[in-house]
Amino acid sequence: MKASSFITTLGASLVSLAFLAAGPAQAASPSVTNIIVPFAPGGSSDMVARLIGSKLSDELGSNVIVENRSGAGAAIGIRAVVEAEPDGKTLLVTPNGPISITPHLYQRNYDPGTDLVPVALLALVPTAIAVNGQSDIRTLDDLVKASQGKSQSLMYSVPAMGTHMHLAGELLNAMTGANFEAVAYRGTAPASMAVAAGEVPMGISDLSSLLPLRQSDRLRILAVTGAQRTSTAPDIPTVAELGVKDYAADAWIGMFAPAGTPADTVATLNAAVRKIVAMPDVVQVLNGAGLEAATVAQPAELKAALQADYEQWGKVIRDADIKVEN
Repeated sequence: MKASSFITTLGASLVSLAFLAAGPAQAASPSVTNIIVPFAPGGSSDMVARLIGSKLSDELGSNVIVENRSGAGAAIGIRAVVEAEPDGKTLLVTPNGPISITPHLYQRNYDPGTDLVPVALLALVPTAIAVNGQSDIRTLDDLVKASQGKSQSLMYSVPAMGTHMHLAGELLNAMTGANFEAVAYRGTAPASMAVAAGEVPMGISDLSSLLPLRQSDRLRILAVTGAQRTSTAPDIPTVAELGVKDYAADAWIGMFAPAGTPADTVATLNAAVRKIVAMPDVVQVLNGAGLEAATVAQPAELKAALQADYEQWGKVIRDADIKVEN
C-alpha cells in the first residue's frame, strides 16, 4: 500500500493579540474579514488563526476578526463558511481532520472537495511515535516485531479516536503487518502521559506533548510520522526513513474560503499568507508552540494535495473498517 504525501516541508498563547479576541459574530463588510475557527479558543488552530490574522489585517488593509464557532465536531463552523458569501471576507482555518478524515466517519452537511476552496497551508503539526523510556523497544522495527505473532494487539494511546494520530497507527498496521490497537485518552497530554506512566506500551501524539517527556527520559521517541523530518527535533527520523517506504501521515492547519470565491481573490489571499508565513517572528512563534511554518503552495496545488489526503484517509478507514461513536 502506498500512502500519498500531503507536504514537502502550536501550547503557546497569543493573548497579547487582544484586538483579535473571540467574540460575537460580526457581519462581513468591505472593511472586515472574518476568520472562523471551528473549535473553542485555546487550541492550535485558534492560535494559528490569531497569529496569521494579526498580520493579514495589515496585508489586506482591513480589520480581521477571528471567531470561534465550535460544536458538532467542527461541522458548525465549517458550515458557516460554506454558506457565507464567496467574496473572500469569510475564511476558515482548520486542521486537516475535519475535512480529510471526519467526512469518512460521520455524516456531514458539507463536502470539502466541492464546498471549500483551498487558500493556503499555514502550519504543519509534527506528530511522533513514542514508547516508554524504560522499554526494551529501541527502534521502530523492534516495535513492529513486538506486535506481530501475538493473539493480543499492542495498545497505543491517542488523544481521540478518528484523529490523524489514530489513523497514523492504522496506516502503520496496513503497511507493516503490525498489530497495533488504539486507546483513546482525553487529549494529547493525557495520551502522552499514559505512555510515560506505563499504562500503554506506545503512543502516537503531537510531538510538542512528547518532547518534554523525552527530555526527562520518561519517553523514547522512535519516529515522526510526516513525510519529512521536523526542524523542531531534526534528530528524529521519519517512519519512511526507517524502512516503511512511502509512509506519510501528515498533520497540518490550512485556510479555506467558500466555493465560488473568485480566483483572483484567492490568489491575493494566498500571496498575503505566503508572505506572512515566511516572516521570522511568525516562524518563531509557531516553532515555540511546537509547530512549523508551512511552505505555501499555489491554491491549485493545495486542492490536488487535499484530494490526495482525503483519498488516503478514506482508504485507511475503509480497509480497517474503522467506525467511531457519534
